[in-house]
Amino acid sequence: MRSIPLVVTAGLALVAAAACSGGGDLPPADEMLPDAATAMRGVETVRFDLTVDGEVPGLDIKAADGVITADGSAQGTGTLTAFGMDIEAEYVIIGEDAWVKGPTGGFQQIPVGDDMLPYDPTLLLDPDAGVATLLESAESAEPEDTEDVEGTDTYRYAVEFDPAAFATLIPAEGDWNTATVWFDQETSRVLKAEFSQGDATVTLLLSDYDEPVQIEAP
Repeated sequence: MRSIPLVVTAGLALVAAAACSGGGDLPPADEMLPDAATAMRGVETVRFDLTVDGEVPGLDIKAADGVITADGSAQGTGTLTAFGMDIEAEYVIIGEDAWVKGPTGGFQQIPVGDDMLPYDPTLLLDPDAGVATLLESAESAEPEDTEDVEGTDTYRYAVEFDPAAFATLIPAEGDWNTATVWFDQETSRVLKAEFSQGDATVTLLLSDYDEPVQIEAP
């Protein structure tokens, strides 16, 4: 796993200790978020779908999807912005190596972090920079309601967190520090997270947890 600078604290600093008005019988935040962080640290594989609505400085992608493994591999497709155009691309990441295939030609090997791969989705499961770490950086949280997400019963929470944790997970400029997060009622895993700032929104969907995944170099 590549080295990621530690920019978040390891401790939890949760303010909300009980369900707020409208939260019904949702678990208190100081139970839900630690349980979710623990659950996310145990994930071996997951399918993700990331969409960007509006202009997000520092994040040169419009969408990305694929599968990720906890050992630092990923495979999928994405829409990136380059030379003023939106370009569809396929990608494969295995550790420090990556391959990208644009609209024409075959796969070309590039280093992770190259302009042709402006976002590294393996960070979502990274132990030092992933979703679990983001949850552990929460500064406050409020339970809101229950909701169905793609046929699964979830708890919905409004969360405020350390903006540095978001910047490590998703390289967007600015102080992104609020989100709405949906947790699977049965497993406590994150099924959906919606981050917003101004007129821009980044939406992350996670599914197919721990399904068998085989990723090979093209």
